[in-house]
Amino acid sequence: MFFHPKHEVTTRNYDGSGSGFSSIPLNKNVENDKTNFQWNIEIIRDLSAIFSSIFLSAIGYGILMVMIALKLEAHVKNEILMSVSTATQIGAGVIFSRFLPSFGRKTGLIKTIYIGSTISAIFAIFAFFYFNYFLWLITIFFLGTSFFICGVTRNTIMIDLAPSHMRALIISVGTMLVAIGNSLGPVLINFLKTSDHFISFAIASGFYLISMLPLSRLKKVDSTVREEKKISIWRYINNSPKIMFAGFSVSYAMSSCSAFLIIYGIKIGMSKEDASILLSILLFGTIFSIPIGYLADVFNRRMMMISASILALILSISLLINENHQQIHILVFLLFGALAGIKLPAVVLINEKYKPTQRLAVNSAFSRFNLLGNICGLFITGAVMKYLGPQGLWLSVSLILLVFLIFCFQNYFTKIMNKEFNIKDFSFFNKPQNEEISDA
Repeated sequence: MFFHPKHEVTTRNYDGSGSGFSSIPLNKNVENDKTNFQWNIEIIRDLSAIFSSIFLSAIGYGILMVMIALKLEAHVKNEILMSVSTATQIGAGVIFSRFLPSFGRKTGLIKTIYIGSTISAIFAIFAFFYFNYFLWLITIFFLGTSFFICGVTRNTIMIDLAPSHMRALIISVGTMLVAIGNSLGPVLINFLKTSDHFISFAIASGFYLISMLPLSRLKKVDSTVREEKKISIWRYINNSPKIMFAGFSVSYAMSSCSAFLIIYGIKIGMSKEDASILLSILLFGTIFSIPIGYLADVFNRRMMMISASILALILSISLLINENHQQIHILVFLLFGALAGIKLPAVVLINEKYKPTQRLAVNSAFSRFNLLGNICGLFITGAVMKYLGPQGLWLSVSLILLVFLIFCFQNYFTKIMNKEFNIKDFSFFNKPQNEEISDA
């Protein structure tokens, strides 16, 4: 079940024929193994710079999402139109994911973040002015596009900077900073008591602008990537079907929980305050990110991904049949940890299977699948809950996890039948090996 395909090793050096890829690595030590890697002050400063940028941007996002919700509540009473607004923000990323790799190659990774952050800052101000629904959707579309540009590009830089033997742990730190920043945004607005006034939107805009400052030290290590040979998204799907489906499934489950968990709580008899706590408990599950990141650097990542899927399915079924309100909180808390146990190894694996010159493209493709999962989760779970009641939330989550597990086991069964499974490739522990996809 934990088969590691052995692909031809492809050099990362400049291809003089002009038919391959070329890049200036962000960090010469990144791709070295654990025995050759040594920490130095430059690596620490570079990682601190990208972490600071991620954290500051996350605070701005946390503020703006509250402000957008308040605007929708004040001006858009129709729940369907509210859903369309959310889908527009997500769909913007799906659309631009097709163009981000070429855009990033032409402008450079750091300049790409500068452009995206500037767009975020401008349209964060525009979000204060609600003239009509059509103009509102245009504003949300540009915000969604800029969020996608900055998020994917920052993650690509962070992964390139991460030592290979600590990549999962570094990603988990970035994930934790996003969650903390998002949660601090609303806290800051409540502390300043600026409510939905213009100053709140201006503060969010300011955080997007400030998030660019730490990146100034990374200009000297910015990656200049030239991709001569195109790789279609279908090849990524063909090469990494389980990883792509893992991202889709987790995003489906998380968007469903984030959007409908409070509604679920109210419909089963909880007060609005207690129902809101359910969402906080779910997000508080981000504390699992660090230990999962450490484990993903030690244990077989495919084993972790599938084991966490089984655990998540058990927890979602438990929530489906549970009748004790006191147990819901702990089950929801553990569910987030299980979902993180699926997503984090998948993120690491998708970045290890492709060369540094391909990472912006593959992260863009992977993010596209995540966003599609978000959209499907919002609409399908909403429809299931409409016809089956509040327990439809957990039925929908259980079904997507079950489909993912069936797909994984079917894929491994096919490999066994085709005699592609080698017992020597089985291991409970993570083994350093090159799994990069060749250019051919």
